[in-house]
Amino acid sequence: MRKTDKKLEREIIRELTEMCEAAKFEHEGFIWLTHEVNYQRFSQSLKVTLVFNESVSKDVLLAEFQALIPKVQLALEPVIGLLLPAAQIEACREHTLQ
Repeated sequence: MRKTDKKLEREIIRELTEMCEAAKFEHEGFIWLTHEVNYQRFSQSLKVTLVFNESVSKDVLLAEFQALIPKVQLALEPVIGLLLPAAQIEACREHTLQ
């Protein structure tokens, strides 16, 4: 990873962490997020995954996911210089072992 890639990674993490911490209190069932990226194909490979509690209903998950997409896009736009396509933002449920 190049020095510029490391700097960009830190900025992405900072913005997503800030958005995540606020969203935990504003969106039912949302618990955390993660991202992955291949810096060789940055704009095509950046993907953000929003993780929801497994007990939240499908309808609530979908509604909250739709509300969070623009928040992710707005958080990342100043860092990456473009609006992340909604297709590169996904949702999943956290499964816990009991």
